[in-house]
Amino acid sequence: MKKSILHFVLTLMTLQTAYCQDVLVAKTIDSTHNSVVAILRIDSAGNILVGGSGVLINSQVILTAGHVNFSGGQSLPGGCKASGLVSFSNKALNTNDRVSFDWTKDVESYPDTANFIKSFSDTTGKLKPTMFIDIGLLFLDHPITGKQIAKLPQPNLLTKLPENVSFLGVGYGYDKLMDSTFRFSSIDGLRRKWKIDSALLLNDLWLYSNCDTVIRQQFMNICDSGAPLFLNNDIVVGTWSLTGAYPYPGMAVRIDNQKVLDWIKSSVKKRLGVDL
Repeated sequence: MKKSILHFVLTLMTLQTAYCQDVLVAKTIDSTHNSVVAILRIDSAGNILVGGSGVLINSQVILTAGHVNFSGGQSLPGGCKASGLVSFSNKALNTNDRVSFDWTKDVESYPDTANFIKSFSDTTGKLKPTMFIDIGLLFLDHPITGKQIAKLPQPNLLTKLPENVSFLGVGYGYDKLMDSTFRFSSIDGLRRKWKIDSALLLNDLWLYSNCDTVIRQQFMNICDSGAPLFLNNDIVVGTWSLTGAYPYPGMAVRIDNQKVLDWIKSSVKKRLGVDL
């Protein structure tokens, strides 16, 4: 499982780099959605690296993508410490406004994540990523105060919305010219937001977004994995997981799916004894 996660993450990076060479992904710097966090890992040399994005759905719970899970760590290139960090700052690479967690104890991925990752190496054509759920939860050992808490949607909310609804994505994704020598250290760690013209339902588990009609840039990118798709700025209706080659759309797990909501709520209830 750990090696599969590593293989998937590295494959995703390779694909994005190959297809996005010399593409500047510009996003508006965000300083208002402080429910959105950066999830940081620490390599064997002590370097702090952005590993993904997430969003507070409880004062002790962060919703992210299932594949943003470096549990175990030592299979990663150069090793990875069991400790991780969550940054609530607009600038994730600043040392202020951070809390620590343990990758081996505090992160849970939806059971489907294993099959989601497996589908990328399936040669039979029977498995596709969009058949599975790729979400995860990160639990903090104490409540975080003074931060916004994002709301979970009602079941099937996206199937009942009127047309021309406004969506917004917020994450810590890559924001520099991509080249063939992609390095984690090139990520600037700034929280950014991007307007989404439409969120189109692919099936009951996934949605995808059209590219911005003005700048024609893809919405999500490396380290936007786990970033929330907001409806009305505070309701999380999607969690980013997949991105295609520029200028194709990004894809997110539908949080309004009843199965997704049930797993989130039951996991939080089991771990913290509280109802969302």
